[in-house]
Amino acid sequence: MRAGILPRMHAGIILRTQAGIILKALIILALSAAVFGGGAYFAYTLFIQPDQSLKQETAFGTPTPPPDATIPEYERILQLKNDHQWQDARVAYEHFVETYPGSTKMDAAKDDLGEINIAIYFAGGPSPDKDAYVIKPGDTLARIEKKLKAPGDQIMRSNGITDPRRLRVGDTLYVSHPDFSIVIDRATHLVTLYNHARFFKQYHPNAWTCPAVKGNPAPVTGKVTEVAAIRNGARVAFGSRDYDDASHWVQITPSGYTLYTDPAEGGEKAGAGIALSASDMDELSALLTHGVPVTIR
Repeated sequence: MRAGILPRMHAGIILRTQAGIILKALIILALSAAVFGGGAYFAYTLFIQPDQSLKQETAFGTPTPPPDATIPEYERILQLKNDHQWQDARVAYEHFVETYPGSTKMDAAKDDLGEINIAIYFAGGPSPDKDAYVIKPGDTLARIEKKLKAPGDQIMRSNGITDPRRLRVGDTLYVSHPDFSIVIDRATHLVTLYNHARFFKQYHPNAWTCPAVKGNPAPVTGKVTEVAAIRNGARVAFGSRDYDDASHWVQITPSGYTLYTDPAEGGEKAGAGIALSASDMDELSALLTHGVPVTIR
């Protein structure tokens, strides 16, 4: 009996040993799967899945942005402008510019508002923002300038006068009293005119040769030092025979930011500065005076 029992016992030990080895192997495999499987999942979520998602998005193209909800409002206001309803259009545009700064029509709205402001400013006849002045005996344009504290060119343009010698006693002049300031933006290359701290008009330069700057410099303040008419390299006085054919300069401190009529449109180039169209410089030379504050940012 003992001879039969011993082999059976030996066989049982061997089986239990083999079972233990197999169990250990299974545990090791399970742990390896957990460790390496977790790493594989981490790698998948971190690297592979985002790349696959990007490829899927690229395959379908860039997502279309939602439509601009301000476009119908802009088109409604534009119709007021096209119908020459200047006062209503100005109020509507001012509201649009202040309310929808992120609109895709913002730049167009500012250009439209600028046109309207100029049209109203230089329109003849009475207006809520204009003072009336009756020409008196002995008045000349120079005397009226001093009395009204307004540039002669502005007085003439606002009242449809082409020759200051045609001023007549008893005629009524309508003159605005603005509070202009200028912002020159070095990043966007825009010249923006404000009146009583509110947007008035923006100007798009034809050429920009201002001093180069590095980084993001702090804003610089200055002022208009001179408004001049230039012809054949010489300054021309307002009211002189050559004034109408002259180009215009608005000199500013600090130096290097002179506004001048584009030479391609009959102007004379400044050493450095901002070239604007002839019509824009005609406007600015009539609107600006010595001492108007300037911010360069």
